[in-house]
Amino acid sequence: MSAARPVDALVAEIGSTTTVVSAFGGLSEFPAATPRLGGQGGAATSGAAGDVTIGVGAARAQLEAALGAPVEPELTLATSSAAGGLRMTVHGLTQRMTAMAAREAALGAGAVVKYQTAGRLRPHDLREIDAVKPNLILLAGGVEGGDCDTVLFNAGELAKLAARPNVVYAGNSVVCSDAQELLERAGFKVKLASNVYPAVDELDIVPARHVIHDAFEEHITHAPGMERIGEVVNGKILPTPGAVLIAAERLAEDVGDLVVIDVGGATTDVHSITDGSPEIAALMIEPQPHSKRTVEGDLGTYVCAPHVVEMLAAQERPVHLPPALPRTQEEIAAALTLTHFAAVTGVQRHAGQLAHLYTPTGRQTVARGRDLTACRLVIGTGGALTRLPGGEAVLADVRAKGGGGERLLPPPDAHAALDRDYIFACCGALLRHFAPEAVTALMRSSAGI
Repeated sequence: MSAARPVDALVAEIGSTTTVVSAFGGLSEFPAATPRLGGQGGAATSGAAGDVTIGVGAARAQLEAALGAPVEPELTLATSSAAGGLRMTVHGLTQRMTAMAAREAALGAGAVVKYQTAGRLRPHDLREIDAVKPNLILLAGGVEGGDCDTVLFNAGELAKLAARPNVVYAGNSVVCSDAQELLERAGFKVKLASNVYPAVDELDIVPARHVIHDAFEEHITHAPGMERIGEVVNGKILPTPGAVLIAAERLAEDVGDLVVIDVGGATTDVHSITDGSPEIAALMIEPQPHSKRTVEGDLGTYVCAPHVVEMLAAQERPVHLPPALPRTQEEIAAALTLTHFAAVTGVQRHAGQLAHLYTPTGRQTVARGRDLTACRLVIGTGGALTRLPGGEAVLADVRAKGGGGERLLPPPDAHAALDRDYIFACCGALLRHFAPEAVTALMRSSAGI
């Protein structure tokens, strides 16, 4: 090999099955230099071997072999969805208010929400939480100055759990110190965040997202196989879905409302950055965050593939089960069919819809859920959409057809683009260290927008 090549950053995306290492240059010199992806290398994730740094090292070696030189990064970062991600349970006062806000905060941070409750916790709930074995619990409840009793009661019930996962308190601040003291006295470590639902129809979930990101890094560095990750990373470790949402938020500042779809082997994640259209906003009956992520745990191309095949068979659309890395034309066609179904179904579930209520004064039309009608850009990221042929055609089919019907989908003329360099998660990590304009230039180049 030739002499070492300096690069601004190496970013390792550590997935449940595959680790990808990407090298970036031109970021620190922007705008004098053009930000660029210098190269990528991939390898199997080695968490099962007890040390993910083996897979990171192998992916880096492949990158350096392709470049013909070792790399000397100024910064080494990582995102991870290995070790099953961050398992969370969320608990609020009412289903459509504080519990919903807590769930939005957890999902937006990239967590996997395994259980959710509203109202007072019951013995059954405690058994479910113990069975889930969450890495983190998010406790919310009460608008500012509102109900205090329920959230304090729930703090007392959580103190009875067999395990002692960390707790994020993001409820009524009036009893914040009381809840914290109660839980800490029982042996829990408590992190504090602003109330996720400070007033009726008002969400404030971003501070809780930041606290969850910090908790994720603490969890991931102690997860089996991840203990040595600090030896190769000198920046914060973000959950991969959270990093994608951060990247999408920044890109939306530059190009407007958008949807980002990531079809994976185990889940399909849909991220949207929008406040919706003014026309639909006037019909909304529940608040929505500006940035939203949903996770479909039954839609994937590998781990969940048998379930997707069953759903397609029920629609009389038979398809063979493809391997994790399809190679033959038949395998690629089968994987693309699963990807198409997962992407279209995932966006339909993410989107809200119009509903008609019949009142004494006549029929009233209202809107529930996520309004995507102002999103004129749909981007695909992740391995399935960016590496299989036909990804843009898949994205075109997530848009509304004709008038769109009752479902609040992206409009028929929304532009479909692919994250061809597969770097959106990397960009979410890079945004914490480099000029946002430089990182946005990387994303725009990858998506061709």
